[in-house]
Amino acid sequence: MAHNERLLEANEQNFALAAQCVSKGGVIIAPSDTNLALTLNPWADEAIDRAFAIKNRPATSALTLFFLNPNEWKEYATAADPGLVQAFVDAYWPGPLNIVLPKKENVPDKMIRGGSTVALGCLSNPVWRGMMRYLDMPVTMTSANLSGQADGVLVDMKLALNQVGSKVDYMLEGGAQGTTKSSTIIDLSGEPRVLRYGDITVAQLNQIAPVFKEIS
Repeated sequence: MAHNERLLEANEQNFALAAQCVSKGGVIIAPSDTNLALTLNPWADEAIDRAFAIKNRPATSALTLFFLNPNEWKEYATAADPGLVQAFVDAYWPGPLNIVLPKKENVPDKMIRGGSTVALGCLSNPVWRGMMRYLDMPVTMTSANLSGQADGVLVDMKLALNQVGSKVDYMLEGGAQGTTKSSTIIDLSGEPRVLRYGDITVAQLNQIAPVFKEIS
């Protein structure tokens, strides 16, 4: 199909089409709260291999699991202090915060590269949420660009089309709505720490629970 046939306007019919493609193991570009991202079925090993090949990236990095309902984290992860996790979930989900926790057995090994933890997210982007209402499972996502070719910039449709658009099944329009730079990533699998600084600041996180050291 030509580019324009694979570029989907944000409407219910296309949300259903994109969701069906993902559930069957396809790879699409969908909006997140930050970058446009390759979006796929975490249980489809071929789709994961294909996403890494599209990005021209070694298949060594763990991917993040994204779901529609904030409280789904309990289905895929455990926590030494569930109340602490829930405090951040209640404050920032849906939104640009990813939380790393010890994984449960049902998390696909290939997605997390055999690690013992999983990064979890719940997005607020209305187009993404529209598509997810047609899926009865989480998705995994990774930014829709060639590896190392978009560092420090948000991936928009023009960049995504140029770099990877010819290699995906569909592109769902409805990009950057909400945030400005990148999602904040916190690790609550052990001693709480911030793995990536993004839209949500350490000061904001510490207002919920004062567990993170400020950057000096």
